[in-house]
Amino acid sequence: MDKRVEANRETKVRITCALVSLLASKKLSDISVTDIVERAGVARASYYRNFSSKEDVLAEAGRFIIDDFRRSISHVEGGCRGYEGILFAFRYFASYREPLLRLHRAGFTGIYEDLFRTYVEDEARDVVRDEFSRYRIAFFSSALFGFYVSWLENGMQESPEVMAKLFCSMASGAIDEAQG
Repeated sequence: MDKRVEANRETKVRITCALVSLLASKKLSDISVTDIVERAGVARASYYRNFSSKEDVLAEAGRFIIDDFRRSISHVEGGCRGYEGILFAFRYFASYREPLLRLHRAGFTGIYEDLFRTYVEDEARDVVRDEFSRYRIAFFSSALFGFYVSWLENGMQESPEVMAKLFCSMASGAIDEAQG
């Protein structure tokens, strides 16, 4: 990879991590660009070369997480459409608990839901069999994401295994009812 491209990617990561880190102690509206660049150890110009707003930085954080998730789950056949993939997803997102909770509390859950839905839709393209498949895929991705957010809000008291089994049983029942 080109050294400049890699350096720019590293700068984006540092800025993104800095903002997510700052959300642990401040509301988004109270965080300044100066706070971000000081925490990231980058020049102010680097911030503005890569981002036009703090919201852009948070969207980038979501893309980093979902892109890493895509790479990490690539070894699971069917992605997160079966039990093993759902279990993997709960375990994976549990490892991002603190940053995701900060982003959720900052009001950016919708960005991540859209990114996750796009991931599921991309993974499910091979199973689109009829005109209603896209609705089942939308139901599945929104339900799984909503389930995860509820788990996050409740402090992740249950294990990923319990959550994956519970989700699979509930999603299976809902799909069966809709088809019946």
